[in-house]
Formats: sequence, C-alpha cells, structure tokens
Amino acid sequence: MVLSVISAYAEGYINLYALLSSGLYVALYHCAINTKRAIIRAILSTVFVITSLALALHWVPGFNNLPIVINERITSDAIAFTLYANFDKAMAGLFLCAYFFSNLNPKSKAPVKTDSKTAIKTEIKVKQPIFIVISTVLATLMAALILGLVSFDPKVPDFWLAFIAINLLFTCVAEEALFRGLLQTKLSQIITPARLSLLAPLITAGIFALAHFSGGVNYVLVSIVAGFGYSYIFYKTQRLEWAILCHWLVNVCHFFLFTYPMLSKP
Repeated sequence: MVLSVISAYAEGYINLYALLSSGLYVALYHCAINTKRAIIRAILSTVFVITSLALALHWVPGFNNLPIVINERITSDAIAFTLYANFDKAMAGLFLCAYFFSNLNPKSKAPVKTDSKTAIKTEIKVKQPIFIVISTVLATLMAALILGLVSFDPKVPDFWLAFIAINLLFTCVAEEALFRGLLQTKLSQIITPARLSLLAPLITAGIFALAHFSGGVNYVLVSIVAGFGYSYIFYKTQRLEWAILCHWLVNVCHFFLFTYPMLSKP
C-alpha cells in the first residue's frame, strides 16, 4: 500500500492533499480495529465506513484517476462507456476487505480429520457455491436480455485485459466488501431469528439494486437478480471471496458476450 501511494504521488495520480488523506485513512483503519473501548471503537468504525464510502464515490478531492477509455462506444448500438483505474475506490476496497477479515473469529487450530465423510462434505461445500455462481450468471444475463438492456454480441475489445483486472480488483472487491462484508454481515447480526435469516441477503440485494438506479428501472431489476445471487452465495458460504468471484464473472460474461454496458435508447 505504501509503495502504491508513493508511486501514484510520483506519477501525479494523487496530489499532496490525497497523500495526506490516504495517511489519515490508514490511521483511522488502524484505530478502528485496535481500540479496546467498545463505544470509541463503534464511533471510529462508523467514521471509517463513511470515509470508505466517500473514497469509493470519489468525494475525497486530490485523486486524479488514470483514464483507460473515455466515452467509447464498444459497439455501434451501445451507450458510450468510460473506464478509469480508480485509485481511491481500490484503496477503499482493500481496507474494507481488511476490516471485514479482521472481525472474523480466529479459526480453530484443532487438527482436521481427512476421512471419507470429511472429503464428501468438502466436495459439497465447493459444488454448492459453483452452482450458485453459474445460476447467478445465467439468471442475470437472461433478465438483461428479456428486459431489452442488452443483446448477444460476442467481442474482445482492445482494452479487455485492463477491464478484467480493474473490474475485479477495483470494482468487485470494493462493492462486495461494502455490501456483503459490512452491510449484510451487520444485518445478519441484527436479524437473529433463524426463520428470518434470508431477510439480510434480500435487504442487501435491494439496497445494492437501488445503488444502480441511475441506469433506469430495468437496470435496477437486473441488479436485484444479480445482487441476490451475490448476497445468497455469501449467506451460504460466509466467504467474501465467493461473492467477489460471482460478481466478477457476471461482469466479465456481460463484457465479452453481450452489449456493454447496455443498448442505447432508440
């Protein structure tokens, strides 16, 4: 993180104000996870989450993010697409993930038996999230097709490698750490009755969809489908990695196989 901040400052992608802001952000994260008094820790954690959101939404000045594509139509019938390598959002995603994992209970160090029953359970644990990933990808893209947001359009744009890297490390990590790692985890702690346990992923999916309201009503509907898939896989596995992977694969399949980001209005 230190090397990336220094490099960004040397190359002019962040100025002195953003450099100081980054230092304060790291200090805030450190205090939020290490403060012993519960009330102070709660206050610092809230400030940390709000600051992370401000960074992800580019509200903190001083970041001159690198443009990759500016107002380019990937296909003639698509709306213009812009892609930045957002340093501020990437930093927020990194520390939101760190905050999420710092709050997990330490794993038991007891030796694990490797008998046949354990092997079968492990195989089931792997197959179930893979099935959810595939179902989410298919359901999301089918919904987008049915609602007329996209058409089938296989392609490999020139900037494909930058896209898959930025989308994974900058976009999916930050959004999943915020929505699933923080919001859904907190809702699950509040909604304790077992019969209501699905409310947490449902509410999180709804909030995730509303965050995409700028794309229109149909985009919100597709985002609900995708968001529930991301929320459900996190609900079943309690692994943020699976939610990030699911989100990324939906975006990658959309990028390579369908209109991206969506069809222009007639």
